[in-house]
Amino acid sequence: MRANNDVSIIKALVILGEFILINLGLYLNFVVTQYSSLYSCFVDNKNIILLFNLSYFVSISTFGIVLHKRMVRIEEIFDKVVKLIILQVLILGVCALILNKIHDFSLIFVIRLFAIEFLLLITWRIFMRIASKYCRAGNRKSVIILGAGNIASQVHTNIIKNIHNSYRLDGFFDDRSESEFVLEKELFKGTLNDVIPYLKEHKIDEIFCALPAGEDRKAVPILNYAENNLIRFYFIPDFKRFLSKKVNLQFIDNIPIVFIRSEPLESYTNRFFKRLFDIIASFIFLITVFPWLLIILGTAIKLSSRGPIFFMQKRTGKNGKEFTCIKFRSMNINKEANEKQASKNDSRVTTIGALLRKTNLDETPQFINVLIGDMSIVGPRPHMLKQTEEFCLLIDKYMLRHLAKPGITGLAQITGCRGETRNVQEMEQRIQRDVWYLENWTYWLDVKIIFQTVVLMIKGDEKAY
Repeated sequence: MRANNDVSIIKALVILGEFILINLGLYLNFVVTQYSSLYSCFVDNKNIILLFNLSYFVSISTFGIVLHKRMVRIEEIFDKVVKLIILQVLILGVCALILNKIHDFSLIFVIRLFAIEFLLLITWRIFMRIASKYCRAGNRKSVIILGAGNIASQVHTNIIKNIHNSYRLDGFFDDRSESEFVLEKELFKGTLNDVIPYLKEHKIDEIFCALPAGEDRKAVPILNYAENNLIRFYFIPDFKRFLSKKVNLQFIDNIPIVFIRSEPLESYTNRFFKRLFDIIASFIFLITVFPWLLIILGTAIKLSSRGPIFFMQKRTGKNGKEFTCIKFRSMNINKEANEKQASKNDSRVTTIGALLRKTNLDETPQFINVLIGDMSIVGPRPHMLKQTEEFCLLIDKYMLRHLAKPGITGLAQITGCRGETRNVQEMEQRIQRDVWYLENWTYWLDVKIIFQTVVLMIKGDEKAY
């Protein structure tokens, strides 16, 4: 009961704090825009204030918070805030259209408003997460581990010893001899037959079952006792016997299914919000920055060499489907364009083309590909058809990279694996990063990749040629 009360208090404090902070941010935005007093600000903008707060409460009730959990990653906090703000923007926009109040909002006002809100919410939630961890320091849950092998050791190291998860290990139980223990022998409390008597004499909150395959059936009586005595029981399956990475367990009806590959973008919600970001960002770029780039760079390209402004090339997209990738032309017209990668000091590259490739500006027309849905802003870089044909035969699991939409930039490009691939080993490194990206995708990861791409554009990348 106390745990439920703690959860309710944490949620209430987070929401109350956010309500105060976002309205403070809204007021500051009005002050910057109109130099209003507090009273005139409310009177003159009451419709905006009401719609803004309504959209917040609908969004927070939809996505909630994760700070009350004992194990929370920073990516989860970021993910919740991004989803909340995107839904809030949609609700606010729809309400403004219905009520014919869209003229009350300027683009600069909205961008500044939600940028301020994003910073405030992230800062507040991280602060509350840290505060809740320290508040729980005196309310740590007592746990025991069934098993003393490698899996039990990993549970102890990665979950229980992590002070942020607020656990205290009472000990472990195992039927094997002490010579087979991986955990410290000082923590040994007895065999599996001693567990239930121990539970009757000690206050234990949670049990982690990390027994080896074949031995876990011995835990059934302990599980039944725990279920009948309000003790949470967690079963840790030993998937690492045949898999070397994370797996995802889901249920189809009552049948447990182990997915050997986690794909966050298989979630409709994640795909929807990633696509929404792509549409908004690419549309804004194409109507603001791109026309100037087209005039300036297009003129420079035409003056530097004969040929079209754009270079159109068939590349491999999501699920192996071909699409036409658009770039600013950076080379003289040549017959090897669809077969040979650009190399260092490549004679085909024009003077203006070298600058475009060095700064990645040659890739900017691909925002058109993003807008029409062939690409995403972040994802594995699309390869030439000839590369796909060659490397899918040479590199195991090469085609996995095509489970995600190709991107203008990607994880491989910001971690030193961009440009020419001179051998199979270099391509393997790129594929490893591409597959890691699709298995570990988060909104936060996309933002980091975009930010680091901009940094590389400014300071230059030695492999950009």
